[in-house]
Amino acid sequence: MPFIEKTNDSKRKIKQLYDSDSVLFEETLLVSNNIKYSICFVPKAEVYDVIIEDFENNFTKYQVFHKLSPSTLKYFNLLKGESYLDDFGNEFKCISHTIEY
Repeated sequence: MPFIEKTNDSKRKIKQLYDSDSVLFEETLLVSNNIKYSICFVPKAEVYDVIIEDFENNFTKYQVFHKLSPSTLKYFNLLKGESYLDDFGNEFKCISHTIEY
């Protein structure tokens, strides 16, 4: 199964993939000093799988959502290399944002 990195240049192709119902999933991986965050959208099931690994407190949290909150949507929309400072003082860097089709 091929995949494509989401960038400003690839957004048109990604829209075409979504329009043709070809996307299997879209995944964003983010890291901060103590947290790894994975958000995966599965269009055919219309769900988001969210995994948070907190290395400082030694726990992993997994949740499924049908819709993301506006704050979580900010994380999901980051492109590789972009950063986001959240309301808790964590600076997350997007290390990957891919679409598999």
